[in-house]
Amino acid sequence: MDRMLRRVIITLQLWLAILLWIFLSGSTIFAQPSWLERQTNHFRVVYTANDEAIATQYARIVDDLYNQFSVTFDFSPATPITLRLYPTSESYFTVNPAARNVPGVIAHADFRRRELVVIVERARQQSEIAQINNLRHELTHIFAADLSGGRLNVGLQEGIAQYMELPAPERDDKIAILRALVQRDELWSWATLDDRNTIYGQPDLSYPQTWSIVSFLIERDGFEQFRQFLVTLAQSSGYRAAMAAVYGVSATTLESEWRAWLPGFLQLAPTSLPARALDLSPARALLAAGDYSAALRELERLSSLADAATQTEIATLQAQAQTGQRANQLAEAARAALLNGEYVQAERLIGQAEQAYAEIGDRRQAAVLAEYRARVARGLQAGETLRQANEQARRFDLFGAQAQAEMAAREFAALGDEVRRDNALALRRSLAAAQRNLAVALLIFGAAGLAIRIVGRQLWPATDPW
Repeated sequence: MDRMLRRVIITLQLWLAILLWIFLSGSTIFAQPSWLERQTNHFRVVYTANDEAIATQYARIVDDLYNQFSVTFDFSPATPITLRLYPTSESYFTVNPAARNVPGVIAHADFRRRELVVIVERARQQSEIAQINNLRHELTHIFAADLSGGRLNVGLQEGIAQYMELPAPERDDKIAILRALVQRDELWSWATLDDRNTIYGQPDLSYPQTWSIVSFLIERDGFEQFRQFLVTLAQSSGYRAAMAAVYGVSATTLESEWRAWLPGFLQLAPTSLPARALDLSPARALLAAGDYSAALRELERLSSLADAATQTEIATLQAQAQTGQRANQLAEAARAALLNGEYVQAERLIGQAEQAYAEIGDRRQAAVLAEYRARVARGLQAGETLRQANEQARRFDLFGAQAQAEMAAREFAALGDEVRRDNALALRRSLAAAQRNLAVALLIFGAAGLAIRIVGRQLWPATDPW
């Protein structure tokens, strides 16, 4: 009996301890508000009774924003999306305790749950444009996440979300922070774009930089290119691979370009930013592929950004690209000369092109140039055959000249040299006509001789011998 009583007492003590803990900790069982809902075209708005007015206002705004963003991004995320309005900070932190460590949080988006969240208590202290920017910022996260298949990293997510905000006084603060970072050479590496703890641990430093990065990318190549980056990212191993595919240069090069672009964006002297080592692998890849014009354009763009050591390497690559470009131009000129039947000129250009390609070790055009040489040889030989035909014609070797002209015409026709083919055919026709004329003349002379003999016999008959 004593044992049973002790068990009952222990059980009661445990229940009392649990109830006391619930009471003292303000458990979510008692802390959570009573939710109401309303549906819009694209959203499910969840709010408390005290926040009905702001829920009505936000419901209208988010539908309009959804329609605007669908046009801007050329994409419409699946709906409905939830917009949840927490009445107080405490009610929000009860459900999202980790947010207590994020300074100044007012709203957030969870693209996995397809939910936007706003803390009404804090939003009411903002201006109207700031409240609209809360919604624009968080809705952008949904669009960017869907387009990128959830692969857009935290840094670029915050960058594009800020970019989609309307201009507001907060931008002046970002500009001031960026100026200070540039002048002290304390800009973060793009390696931090993947680091969630760093981005959210120091938002006062990370947000201005991520905003400027996305602003740079969009100013560089346009919004549609950034959208294509998001789409490509869905099928890529990471943002660096997607950037290389879409922007044509590595993320390392883009980072250097961003650092060089920032002083102008911030209206600072360019000398405030030191030159950086650059990733030259895209330029080398263009050289290896034989795209010398594109390689020169890439190297020219990098030249103004590079440090002294990289400048030397760029100069070497530029010389190779210029030689390759000149070789391509010589090869093209040789082809044009060959098509025009300028065989001596084509032969000279082929030799120059072969020498230029040899200087940079490019063997890709060797077979083409060898084929050009073979055609030049045939053209020169056909020209010599036609010259011999003309020489034989002057010696009245009509049959031999006609055979040579026929041979030259066939060779020129095979080479596509219509002008010289026609010249050879014209010579052959003239020789055939000369042969006919000669035959007629001989026939006439023969007939005349026979007639003279007949008439002579009539006029001067032969005397009979005695």
